[in-house]
Amino acid sequence: MLKNRVKPLIIFLDLLLCFTICSCTIQENKNNSDSSTKPEDSKQKTSIILSDPDVKKDDKLPSGTITTWQCVYYGSYPTAEVVDKDSLAVEEYAVSDSDVLQDEELYKELVSASWEKDETTVNGYKYRRLKAPAGYSESEQHYKWDDSYRYFRYDPIKWRVIKVDNDNITLAADRLLECVPYNENAADIYWENCTLRSFLNNEFYNTAFSEEEQKAVIKSRIENTDNYYFGTECGNDTEDHVYIFTEQDVFNTDTAEDYGFTKSDGISDTARRFKPTMYAMARGAWYSPVETNYGNGFWLLRTCGYTPSNVNYVCDFGSVYNRGTYVNVKDAGILPVIRVDKSKANLIDAGTVTSADIFKGERNSEKQQNDYDPDKIKKAYSFSEPVIVKDDVYSSGLKTTWSCLYYGSYPTKEVVSEKFGAVQECAVDDDVIIDHELYQKLVSAKWNDNITILDNEKYYRMKASDAVRSSKDSPQHYKWDDEDSYHYFKYEPIKWRVLELNGNEGMLVADREMDCCPYNDESKNVQWKDCTLRKFLNTDFYNMAFTEDEREHIITSQNDNPDNIYYGTDCGEETEDKVFILSSDEVYGSTAAIHGFYPGGGVDDPARRFRPTMFAKARGTWYSPVKGYEGNGFWFMRTNGYSLSSASYICDFGYIYNSGTNVACNDSGVLPVIRLDLSKADIIEAGNVTS
Repeated sequence: MLKNRVKPLIIFLDLLLCFTICSCTIQENKNNSDSSTKPEDSKQKTSIILSDPDVKKDDKLPSGTITTWQCVYYGSYPTAEVVDKDSLAVEEYAVSDSDVLQDEELYKELVSASWEKDETTVNGYKYRRLKAPAGYSESEQHYKWDDSYRYFRYDPIKWRVIKVDNDNITLAADRLLECVPYNENAADIYWENCTLRSFLNNEFYNTAFSEEEQKAVIKSRIENTDNYYFGTECGNDTEDHVYIFTEQDVFNTDTAEDYGFTKSDGISDTARRFKPTMYAMARGAWYSPVETNYGNGFWLLRTCGYTPSNVNYVCDFGSVYNRGTYVNVKDAGILPVIRVDKSKANLIDAGTVTSADIFKGERNSEKQQNDYDPDKIKKAYSFSEPVIVKDDVYSSGLKTTWSCLYYGSYPTKEVVSEKFGAVQECAVDDDVIIDHELYQKLVSAKWNDNITILDNEKYYRMKASDAVRSSKDSPQHYKWDDEDSYHYFKYEPIKWRVLELNGNEGMLVADREMDCCPYNDESKNVQWKDCTLRKFLNTDFYNMAFTEDEREHIITSQNDNPDNIYYGTDCGEETEDKVFILSSDEVYGSTAAIHGFYPGGGVDDPARRFRPTMFAKARGTWYSPVKGYEGNGFWFMRTNGYSLSSASYICDFGYIYNSGTNVACNDSGVLPVIRLDLSKADIIEAGNVTS
């Protein structure tokens, strides 16, 4: 039986990201994984670059435009339902990716678990249980209840980036997360006094965000303007941590257009279409049976309708209903909106969403209904094998796009007290956290085997003597001031590129050079089977990077070790590895194109260029000073060079060095590779990377 569980980390993050969604790893349910995303220290800025929605003309969509939103994960909320058998409480077409987790063993654990206020934690994952809400309906297009409890897993909340104003980021949920009336009773009511406002700023706010995460949520002053058509007064302005859109946010105004919506209220705007989560449907949210809008919900605005006893809404096909519906409507979806301070919030990259994707998904929904497969619903990722297109802009003539995910965690970013100058600016990337207060905490913390936990975040410390190679003045290497001072590094989720898919199995390569290690400690004839790098990856790295639970889903790989293509050097027998590095055959030989690399030598392939993390540089990894390649490293393949005492490698500009360098070379980056069971592992999608 497949199991799909969300691991609290934070990560996003240990994150994914253990992160209660993020302190040790960030992970998406088992598609979206973790329970809560925990912001980093208040002085550390989110590393991802955020931008306003991108709107372009596209006559194929009803609105005449296509919108692309960046997405992030932040906080967590009950989302996916855990069931013990192949059964659904809603029509199959209403089920979105990862909304159903079929796991008989987990279901039994939840039934017998100890619950407090209908919340529990099982195997480190957080769950909520529900019984049929009072007054629930057996009507069509609603969740079907019996008299038993239903169980829902906390998953990271995915948000669309609606507006970027310096560090003030406006986010709208990517799904309808709840079902709550605008007001419990029928009455003339404004947003300032309605029960939905109270719910969002109390129950939802305290459930969705940890105390640390709440520190980054801005209490925003929001305007409550009159109804556009009817002039209905909508009350005073308010200050809210969580709110819903107003009418002017979704049509008619420049603001609406900036957010990615069409200015027309009558157009069936794909950008305004949203689907309720399984939890929201269990709470009562209606879902559409209309063929082109299967599974969409309708969602409330905070603008009054034609009277103060009505409230505006957006229907399942994306039109704005300005006249409104009764304020006590019980089956509308709720689309929360927040503003966060980017400098305080640990926002995790969740890729992008486009209105074309939404439209395409709806147009194909009939096929999805006919092809219903519980396993696909349970583990429906958007991962693909590398996509290669011709592009003469690149030296290889090719452009590669890889799907990416987060899994496991490893020391990555350095925490410093103030000024940083251990490497040249071109090699810094976003790998430095300047935070005097955090630094002092780390200095005085209790350490066990050079590891400590502070505020649910994991850190590693090292001295110059712990590095593979240390120096005070060697060019293009990390500068150590002395032999006795500790340097401190924060564990971050490991980002992997998907190289190959085979059913539920994914072959993944790290997006960065994660460490520094010679191919072999001694200069001698040695093959992959017996080299010390192989031992390091399958013991030290393996145990540092993955928790015991995560290691269960890493597949033992049967690795061929083909001869050197040019020199015919015998590279040894087949090996079994949990973690390994790529062979020359996989980088520029017979399977290179499958993995997104140029299939041949003699080319400076951008797809083969990688950068070391700050931790890898502190451990000794060299970085390039060459303009155009500044900060790139070089990395070993597991293929011997022209002799058994040499190992072939890829240089900073993506060129193959078949003759290799001495196996004892101690400033090469390490680019780990694993094979992972994607049907069982708790992972988080990490967007795409292109060459």
